[in-house]
Amino acid sequence: MLQSMRHLAQTKVFKALMMLLMVSFAMWGIGDIFRGNALERTVAKAGSVSISVQALNREFEESLVRARQMFGADLTAQQAKQMGVLDKALDAMIERAEVDQAIRKLGIDVSEKTVLDEVAAQPQFRDKDGKFNKALFRQLLDRARLNENNFLAQGRQDIARHQLIDVFSGGSVKPPQTIVDDIYKARGQKRIVEVVTLKNDSIGNIPAPDEKALRDFYQQNPKPFTAPEYRAVTIARLSTDDAAKEITITDEQVQKEYDAKSAQMVRPERRDIVQAVFQDEAKAKQVAASAKANGNLTVAAKAAGSNAVALDQTEEKSLPPELAKPVFALPSGGVSDPLKSSLGWHVVQVKKIAPAGKMEFKDIKDNLRETMKRDQSIEAVTRMVNDLDDQLAAGHALEDIADGMKMRLVKIPVLDAQGKTAEGKDPTELPNKTDVLKVAFSQNAGETSPVMDDKNGNYIVVRTDEVTPSAVRPFEQVKDQVAALWKADEQAKRAAVEAEKIAKALREGKTAASFAGQNGIEIRASKPISLLGDMDPALPPSVLPQIFKLKKGEVATAVLPGQQIILQLTQISEADPAGGDIPKTKIAEELKTNVQNELTEEYLKYLHILFPVEINQDTLETMRQQGS
Repeated sequence: MLQSMRHLAQTKVFKALMMLLMVSFAMWGIGDIFRGNALERTVAKAGSVSISVQALNREFEESLVRARQMFGADLTAQQAKQMGVLDKALDAMIERAEVDQAIRKLGIDVSEKTVLDEVAAQPQFRDKDGKFNKALFRQLLDRARLNENNFLAQGRQDIARHQLIDVFSGGSVKPPQTIVDDIYKARGQKRIVEVVTLKNDSIGNIPAPDEKALRDFYQQNPKPFTAPEYRAVTIARLSTDDAAKEITITDEQVQKEYDAKSAQMVRPERRDIVQAVFQDEAKAKQVAASAKANGNLTVAAKAAGSNAVALDQTEEKSLPPELAKPVFALPSGGVSDPLKSSLGWHVVQVKKIAPAGKMEFKDIKDNLRETMKRDQSIEAVTRMVNDLDDQLAAGHALEDIADGMKMRLVKIPVLDAQGKTAEGKDPTELPNKTDVLKVAFSQNAGETSPVMDDKNGNYIVVRTDEVTPSAVRPFEQVKDQVAALWKADEQAKRAAVEAEKIAKALREGKTAASFAGQNGIEIRASKPISLLGDMDPALPPSVLPQIFKLKKGEVATAVLPGQQIILQLTQISEADPAGGDIPKTKIAEELKTNVQNELTEEYLKYLHILFPVEINQDTLETMRQQGS
């Protein structure tokens, strides 16, 4: 709840301007925020403040940007509405309206000087000397289509919100130290348990079940014997690589391309360099001086306990900006002074220089041929994709289209949603697996997808040929599997009974060690466990609540996959409240936040009473459905 209140303050003047600027660049503009429209429909009212459809749409668009950052850029507006983003946006606007009315009612006022000081402190309004630049300030406001008075009024309101919210989120709430110490003692208490593990499959002498027992088990537990939904699919694929194989580029064509682009066939200067990187400038200077003296950076770096790395055929544009010009100003054999970058201090020696010059035809003809082939294959595939779209729209059979266009056709008779065959294996060929499965399982039998581009030069079309619904496999088909699971289930039941017997014996005073050596039983002492993060990796989180409920000497049992465990608490080490400063600080912050949340929640309830909310559900529902 405190987060909700903090959301109201997220438009503080220095955040408000940047948000307004960003929104102003979008299609809908921002000027209407401050230009009321009496014809706007009202979707909600909080106290005396009306919230229009237009204003809520703007708030939703901003919320949608944040939602896409969390859930991915493919999130549509309608999907976001189904997830409740529109309703959350309305809640935020209602709370903001109530807080603003509370500010006026309480008489909270912010002086003009406070607002101007806040604005002047923002870096986006400062010039290169760090001084407030009023011309720049007005220029940015003009871009956002805001006037100065409106912007400063918005800033004053933002600061007033902060002053009200600081009552709840400020530093005035401080939990008593005795409570912090008590919680630390409880959470920091370390516990060690004796763990007795009984493997289910160690239980022998399980009599063979009769037919009725197996059939009863089969009927009562259908899930393990249920086949998933299967799809039969046909995939037609176009590939620029395949198209390239059909293209022949003659030497004459390559020569002609070379002659036409001869002005571009220039190779930049390249250098073979050696570099050593140091975190300490003094050491870098020492190595640079030594390398200049003996003419060998590799030797100098090794003598200093470091290694020099060779980088051959390096172009100036491939080096970091801090290194590029100094390195390319060195003569052959030259050693640089230490050069600073984000990685540290670089010392560089130039070993060889290959000057810039025209690239010879014989050196680049093969690369040029491949480039021409790739470009032509892309053009060919682009034409084929357009033709494919037309033929699909005309309703032609996918096999006929593929045959005429020499497309590769892949038929998979059985495929589940994970891309496996009925035998649980991967198909021999399944191109673009993720896209194919997504489309194949969203279509009805007989439907064909549009052309899909994988952004890597491949285009596919998927037809869902047949749909086999999920169903329980016939008993005779899975009888062996039923028998195996029946036996495992019977072993688990009997192992649970044995575990309770062991637990009873431990409660009556028998030691865990007395069970050592029995078939299927393992015994060990756990690592110390606490609620401050001390864990035993072999114990799953699901058993921790049981462990922390036990008193010393008490016993509990738990069921884990394939085994039963019996836990006896053998040791408790109390935490010293005089130590643990870091955990105690976290506990104090947690308590403080909890108190703030409760205060905020009560205050918002009060505001809802003070400023009643009315929502036009019909209008809101229309907005939810728009775009569906």
